Amino acid sequence: MSERIVSDIMLTLILVAILGLMFNMQPFSARAQETFGPRHNKGLEIYFYENPGEAFTALKAGEIDIMQWCLNEQQYEDAATHPDLLLASYAENGMFEFDINNNYTIEWYPGVRSPTNEITFRQAIAHMVDKDWIISDVLEGWGQRIDAHVAAPQTVYANQSVIGENYPYRYNLTRAAELLDVYFVDTDEDGTRNYPVGWPGRESGPNLDTIRFYIRSDHYHRKTVGYALADNMEASGIPVNIIYPSPWWPWFTNYHIYTGGWSLGRLPTYLYGLFHSSNWGPDDSNYVTGMNESNLPNYPDLDEILEDVYFATSIEGFKSAVKKATGLLVEYCVNIPLWSYVSYWAYSKSLAGVVNMDGYGLENTYTFLNAYKVDDTATPEDESQEPMRMGTIHAPNDLNILYSPWYFDYAVLDRIFTNLIAVQPYNIAEHNPWIAQDWEVTTWYDPQDGENKTKVTYWLRKDVWWHAPVTGEAVRRFTAHDVEFTIWYIYAFDDCWVWPGFSQVHHTNVINNFTIEVYFDADSIWLQYNPTGPLLPKNEYVPLLCGANSTSFYSDGTNCTESTKYVFTDDQVLQVIDADIDGTPLVEGVDFEIFATGSPDYAHNEIHFLTNLTTGTVTINYCTPTVDADGYYLGDLDWTLTFYSIGPYYPVDIVPGVGGHAILNCNPSHFLGAPPLGEIDWMWTWTGTSKPRSGHYQINLFDAVLLLKAYGSSGYAIPSINWFPGADLDPNEVGRIGLFDAITLLINYGTKWGTPPP
Repeated sequence: MSERIVSDIMLTLILVAILGLMFNMQPFSARAQETFGPRHNKGLEIYFYENPGEAFTALKAGEIDIMQWCLNEQQYEDAATHPDLLLASYAENGMFEFDINNNYTIEWYPGVRSPTNEITFRQAIAHMVDKDWIISDVLEGWGQRIDAHVAAPQTVYANQSVIGENYPYRYNLTRAAELLDVYFVDTDEDGTRNYPVGWPGRESGPNLDTIRFYIRSDHYHRKTVGYALADNMEASGIPVNIIYPSPWWPWFTNYHIYTGGWSLGRLPTYLYGLFHSSNWGPDDSNYVTGMNESNLPNYPDLDEILEDVYFATSIEGFKSAVKKATGLLVEYCVNIPLWSYVSYWAYSKSLAGVVNMDGYGLENTYTFLNAYKVDDTATPEDESQEPMRMGTIHAPNDLNILYSPWYFDYAVLDRIFTNLIAVQPYNIAEHNPWIAQDWEVTTWYDPQDGENKTKVTYWLRKDVWWHAPVTGEAVRRFTAHDVEFTIWYIYAFDDCWVWPGFSQVHHTNVINNFTIEVYFDADSIWLQYNPTGPLLPKNEYVPLLCGANSTSFYSDGTNCTESTKYVFTDDQVLQVIDADIDGTPLVEGVDFEIFATGSPDYAHNEIHFLTNLTTGTVTINYCTPTVDADGYYLGDLDWTLTFYSIGPYYPVDIVPGVGGHAILNCNPSHFLGAPPLGEIDWMWTWTGTSKPRSGHYQINLFDAVLLLKAYGSSGYAIPSINWFPGADLDPNEVGRIGLFDAITLLINYGTKWGTPPP
């Protein structure tokens, strides 16, 4: 069959889908949702390799189906010629840039105004950077150019007036020279530009001091682009001293230019952390946005806008603030953004339905829910099928859901633990409900300091079950009490990796088993996403990690009133078990509340009375952590005691270290079930307007359009520019988007799934 005929058939089928949507036709199939979890119900095996080379060798040999790491250039060339491997690319959530020290002066030249403090000098430097050459020749296509200060997957947030064709500092050496001539002219014609007469610290107008250019020699791409910029600077009459910092951190405050790089989050709230002056010290240590001659922040207007970014109270306000901030950062030429890497993953052609998530690649929850081995019939009775297999490029350093910081640790942890809220894989700025079927952001008034602060109500799905390790037994439902326990247990360990997300919680209120209110000690729209995971099982952890304690104090009729509060214990309080005054019960939420003290102590142990107590002895029994949570596994307990799962899998065997593995079985009652083939966009549709809302995923026109855009593309050799692995659905033509994929989608067209129970 010719390509033209296949394309015509495809277009006809897509038109049928569109007409069906327009005229409200019945879906082609009312396919029942399976009751088990991931589509490939034979489980997942994760093998721990020593390095990326070993993992890639295992992938080529067919010992694993997917490798949890991107390829280097040699591996890419190897994979492109391998008949059993497919490739997928994505732009990473990272930014490489030329950092420019904006300070009025630097330590190396005390008392001398730094040339990089002058905006025209920075702008001239920017005009010396050929970004298109960097992408084509240095990165050889393995990067995506960025002009504003956000990672490539988040370009939609950037101020469009300063990126692309509107970027004000296009490569132009003539324009660079014109800008330098504003102040720094080679007056003595010796080939080196001079300070202007009267320049602070160099009033007589001598030659420019050497620009201290710190180039990371341990990173080939940064080294190459650094050399190129240094050459252009020297050719323009700027003296340059190239320095190779090792170790690099102690040198940071004493550079003019540095080849920097950051790994960034999925939302540009990081602009506040990167560029607000408060995050870099009030003195000369601010080597990012810098301090002026009076030792005050260079850009107070930028600081103000960055505060609007981080402490936004609405999505619309946030987007507006990001656009303003990125516009100012480019206008002031604070630094020079260069690229986000484009990375390639390789995976076996035995897999279909993988999800290539923006900014992160193939290793994500959606892949493990949706992907399947092409010889799999997706029936639990078929014992001939093999599990999916993934290889890490390093053995986990720890498998501790609170303390593990490394990417390869989460190859295992993310399969077992999960969060209240998820993100859409192809638009990571948008959120999908997950364990929380809905949430609502409002404010509350804190009478203790007279401020309005953020309050979030989370409504939980009623079909989420904790599954025991090893056996997979569904032991009980997930409830709001698990959320409350999670918040205060993690809050108690301020040295753990995930603690910052919980640090702003003030107090909590469990409304019922499936509704919880979380009150924060600040006001920001982003707080709704902070304490949403990882989620921990209260009933199973308390006997292992916690214990009961008690304290008493006397109420004299004046010290326990609505206007009083005080720290009633030195312990971290996870929950009040019971309280009374001379045997008369006191009810939390009615007679008193327990809240967190916040900075600097960060203890959940302060009591505030909601009623006026009479005289008598108050006794409070409470639960507190009694085991240090640190260790290879949580609390240094065996994983078989703590790895309760609400994720796609539960563990049945874990062997740590290089050469070890984690064997996981499918969660037999995952709340989403197995996705029907044809779900491509993973966009959630809300239904209703009253909270909590319901909703669903649906195979619809949006999925069909994505498939149509990818139609005819292939993931073999050099992938087609429109290759979209998520549309590769059917086992008959894996690695190419064609007729069978379209038929697969249309068979399930109109199917709704994932709806939470009433």
